Amino acid sequence: MVTRGPYHDASRATREEDEVMLDGPDGLAVSMTPEAARKTAQAIRAALADSEQDEPKPDCQAPPEDEDS
Repeated sequence: MVTRGPYHDASRATREEDEVMLDGPDGLAVSMTPEAARKTAQAIRAALADSEQDEPKPDCQAPPEDEDS
């Protein structure tokens, strides 16, 4: 399997009868049961929340250091 950097395009999720379809970049196509899709969504949310904790937020900057200290 060839690996590459992260994709910048979002995947598309749709419902087809009793399946949840995920279409992504480079021809990614996945068919899941609703329960598998629910668990996948929860795992993605958890990973996203974890990654957001590691990223510095532009509005959460440290106050400037006091030069007199």
